[in-house]
Amino acid sequence: MLLRLCAVAVAAAVPVLAPPAVASTVDSGALRAETGPDVSFTDHRGKPVLAGSRGSLAFRTAAGWFASTRVISERRKRGAWHATLATTDPQGRRLSVSVEPDAEGVLALTAAVRGDGAPVQATGAFFRARPGERYLGFGERSNGVDQRGGEVENYVAEGPYEDDELAVIPAFVPAWGFHPRRDATYYPVPWLLSSSGYGVLVDNPETSVYRLDEDGSGQWSVEVEAPRLELRVFAGPRPAEALRRFVERTGRQAPVPDPFVFGPWYQPSGNEEAVLAKLQARDAPLSVAQTYTHYLPCADQLGREDAERARVGRFHAAGLAVTTYYNPMMCTEHPDYAAAAAGGALVEDAAGAPYVYRYSTLESFQVAQFDFTAPFGRELYGRLLGEAVADGHDGWMEDFGEYTPVDARAADGTSGVGLHNVYPRQYHCGAAAEVAGADRGLARFVRSGWTGSASCSPVVWGGDPTVDWGFDGLRSVVTNGLTMGLSGVSTWGSDIGGFFALFENRLSPELLKRWIQVGAVSGVMRTQANGIDIPEKPRPQVWDDEILPQWRRWAKLRTQLYPYLVAADAEYRRSGLPIMRHLALAYPGDPAASAVEDAFLFGPDLLAAPVLDPGLTERSVYVPRGKWVDLWRSATYRESDGSLQLGAPRLLGGGRQVTLPAPLDELPLLARAGTLLTLLPPDVDTLASYGDDGPGVSLDERSGQRALLAFPRGRSSARLESGGGLR
Repeated sequence: MLLRLCAVAVAAAVPVLAPPAVASTVDSGALRAETGPDVSFTDHRGKPVLAGSRGSLAFRTAAGWFASTRVISERRKRGAWHATLATTDPQGRRLSVSVEPDAEGVLALTAAVRGDGAPVQATGAFFRARPGERYLGFGERSNGVDQRGGEVENYVAEGPYEDDELAVIPAFVPAWGFHPRRDATYYPVPWLLSSSGYGVLVDNPETSVYRLDEDGSGQWSVEVEAPRLELRVFAGPRPAEALRRFVERTGRQAPVPDPFVFGPWYQPSGNEEAVLAKLQARDAPLSVAQTYTHYLPCADQLGREDAERARVGRFHAAGLAVTTYYNPMMCTEHPDYAAAAAGGALVEDAAGAPYVYRYSTLESFQVAQFDFTAPFGRELYGRLLGEAVADGHDGWMEDFGEYTPVDARAADGTSGVGLHNVYPRQYHCGAAAEVAGADRGLARFVRSGWTGSASCSPVVWGGDPTVDWGFDGLRSVVTNGLTMGLSGVSTWGSDIGGFFALFENRLSPELLKRWIQVGAVSGVMRTQANGIDIPEKPRPQVWDDEILPQWRRWAKLRTQLYPYLVAADAEYRRSGLPIMRHLALAYPGDPAASAVEDAFLFGPDLLAAPVLDPGLTERSVYVPRGKWVDLWRSATYRESDGSLQLGAPRLLGGGRQVTLPAPLDELPLLARAGTLLTLLPPDVDTLASYGDDGPGVSLDERSGQRALLAFPRGRSSARLESGGGLR
């Protein structure tokens, strides 16, 4: 890594590294920077937080890396340090460096290459890795939670995909929207959260790469494909405090717009009325019906507006909220395309025309995409969103956002390279602003993102997973949820059942049942009834007789847990701690807890250990220190009404590996001893505020009733959402 790279650079340039100059300190309260040719960070007492390597700032050309060597000049201004550093570059280029306070406990560092010479490929910073340190965060990732030992690319793209799928994906996805990597993601955040209790965020819009002790040399680095590096370092002293500071500076996830978001979502299919009637007749709670009329890109609703409104009305009458579909593209055949092109509403190519490319799912279309830096682009998109609002919809899938061509240009002059990664933020924040005045809360659920887009994205889902158990399947779903939580996103869920069923992959009843269980303890519980199947194959559904009892059980629990979810969301608003909570956030001093990637805290007091492999009937899990109650050995699920009845508690001691029973109808759940669990009455069928005259019981009808389950032999507290009385 750095030592090897710097040795090459020095040998080429022949200078000898000068001894380090006396360091100058930049103070942001809880975090200080010790500056010079190398930059390191300490806490307010001088205890090391993040140590820079020798020659810690550097840039790369085709000839290799060139590192900082000495301070040529420096000055202080309003608490900031500005300096010019010599480097090992034989062409004499220098680094212009600034370190300044960004907020309490946050420092900003910039390093820019100055002088003429061979093109700069990247600018980077190099740091020492502590023994046992884990590197978490990075936005939504599927290949692991702890990325130490590998590299992480920060580029908005489709994926990832299983190895045997990679050959067919270019037929569907434009080249700039697809990187065939296992760390590929719709929602990267160039954010490293260390288990040692600090965070680092790259602020550049260009693609960046973290190299995390790949070769075991005890160093890690971050580089950005630009002649200027911009990053911020966040103090802890624990991971949870660093995450809180990150969320405060980049924006909390947009508020949950309506209670129905925390209820069960399902996707109707086939005979919608018959399926809904069956689910409700079997006492299976439902709060949201996801429909997918594509208002964009091609205006599929045109000519069927009356039918669309009637469909929405039927679901509302049954007590469900209803969502529909948008993405940021416009078909060249859309009736508004000519006006959009003439008015500058679309991202353009080098010639100044709309940048048209092929968009493919099961069909292919020629499309251009909206330019949210253009006033008319935002205005027109807002008007088109208003059509779904007028039709009665309560939100929509706000899909895609990964396909910005890297050779395009925006109305504000931004190049495609500068636009590609930030486009999801512009897209989702532009949509949020355009519908901010709607007369009801709108559940906009997105898959793409970048730093800062969470503040405009009330619901995030994990994109299109593979119908499988392992990588990019159910196991990766848990990884996705944990990495998103470690990156400041709380209201997150997956496609229950998966999306891509290519080649031999097939959704089995067992896989669907286990996925339902994971969904029940995610930030959002939503199903996916169909997807892309090659070749075509049937899929089990939540309303099938074999699956329905499982769906009912976990939908019942999910709905009853609404007060608990509201309290967990309120805690996120206060502290940045997500609903799906990696154990490193709660037990930072326990290395075994920080290593767990397949179990997590669901809210503050429930430990979920989902089964992620086929054929298992028990589950080994590391239980953190303290006393825990095995929920299903201590409480009974009553099939008759879906309620929980407490019996004699089975207590488990933590700080050790435990094997829990896990029959197919059971998700291993532990409650912290002393937990106070606030529940809705079990007869609540929907969290939506529709269908007063419908067949089910709504949240509003039980607004004054709550049950409290108290788990013994410990101390705890619980918050009630406003209006909830106990019984």
